[in-house]
Amino acid sequence: MVRLVWEGFYLDGKIADKKPASVELTPESLRIRVSNGESLVWPYHEIRQVQGLYAGDPVRLEHGDTIPESLIIDDSDFLVSLHSLAPQKTGHFHNPANRSLRTRLTVYAGLGILAAGVLLYFWGIPMLAAVATPMIPVEWEKGIGKSVLEALAPEEKQCKDPELNKALNDITAMLAAHDHSGYSFRVYVVDSNQVNALALPGGSIIIFRGLIEKTESPDEIAGVLAHEMQHITRRHATKRIIEDSSTGLMISAVTGDLTGAMMYTVKIANMLAQLSYSRSDEDEADEEGMKMVLASGIDPSGMIRLFETIKEQNTIPGFLQYVSTHPDMNKRIERLRKLSEEGSAQTHRKLPGAGSWSRLKQNCTDA
Repeated sequence: MVRLVWEGFYLDGKIADKKPASVELTPESLRIRVSNGESLVWPYHEIRQVQGLYAGDPVRLEHGDTIPESLIIDDSDFLVSLHSLAPQKTGHFHNPANRSLRTRLTVYAGLGILAAGVLLYFWGIPMLAAVATPMIPVEWEKGIGKSVLEALAPEEKQCKDPELNKALNDITAMLAAHDHSGYSFRVYVVDSNQVNALALPGGSIIIFRGLIEKTESPDEIAGVLAHEMQHITRRHATKRIIEDSSTGLMISAVTGDLTGAMMYTVKIANMLAQLSYSRSDEDEADEEGMKMVLASGIDPSGMIRLFETIKEQNTIPGFLQYVSTHPDMNKRIERLRKLSEEGSAQTHRKLPGAGSWSRLKQNCTDA
C-alpha cells in the first residue's frame, strides 16, 4: 500500500533554518504544508533530487534555480512511494529498489571509462566527475580525508593549545547545529604562518596559524569555518579530486574502494594544498556559509570584515584564491552584506574566546 503523507523539513533557501513540514503525494505533484502555515505545490518535473542515493542517507529535494528551496525526508521509503504512485512522472528520482542494479551498472560504467582511454581523459573526466560526485559514499570521503590529514597536518605540526582548539571546535559545533548533511566536523590548527584554510573530504578542516592571526574576533574565524564547512557538505573538494585525478580513482570513489584509493594519498594531499575552487563553488560556499552564520545567531559582519581585510592587504589565502582573477570582488562583498542584512538578528551570540581573542589567537606560535 502506498503511503501518501510524510513528515519532513522545509528550507526556503534564504536562511539555513529548517521548518517541520507535512508532505502529501499526489499523481502530479508534492503538496507541502509548512509549520508556519505556508502551503506549496511542487510539480514533479520541476523537482531535483540532490541527496539520498545511498542507504541511510536522508532524501533531499530542491525546487527552483537561483535560490532553490529544499525538502528533507529522512525515510528513503518516501521515494518508493513516489515511484509507486506516479511512475510516469517520477522516473528522474532515485528508486531504492534498484540499488543493487545501480551498483553493478556503476562498476560497468567504470570499466567503460577505462576503455575510453586518452580521449575521454581530456574532455570526459570533468563532466563525469560532476555526475559521479553525488554517488560517492561519505565513508570513502572520510577515509581519504583522514589519510590526507596525516600528510598535511601531522601531529608534530599541529598546535596543541587546548584553549584555542576548544574555542575553534566549539564554534564549529555551533555552526554544525544548523547543518543537516550528516557530516561530522573537526578543526585542526597547523603551526605555520601561511594565511590559509583547507576543507578535507569527510569533515576535517585545517586552519593555519597565519590566518587565525589575521582575524580580530572569533566572529571572523566563524565565517571562515562556515565557508569551509560548505565546501565539505557541497563536496566541492571531492569533485575537484576526481576531476584532477585518474579514472582509476574515480572508479575507486564510486565503488567505495578505499583500499585502492590510498595509493593516491600523496597526490591528493599536494593537490588540496594548492587547490583553487571554481568561481561558482566559491560563490556557493560564500552564500551558504553566510546563511549558516545567520542561522547560528553569529554576527555576520565578522565574515564580511575578514574579506575586506584580505582585500585591503592583498592577502589571498587558499579559500579565496580565485579572487585574484575575479573582477567583481566589491560586488561579492556587497552581495554578502545584503544577505546578512536580510537575515541579521538584533542581538548576536557571544562566541567562545570573545573576551580574550587578541591573546588566544597568539597561543599557537612557531617553536
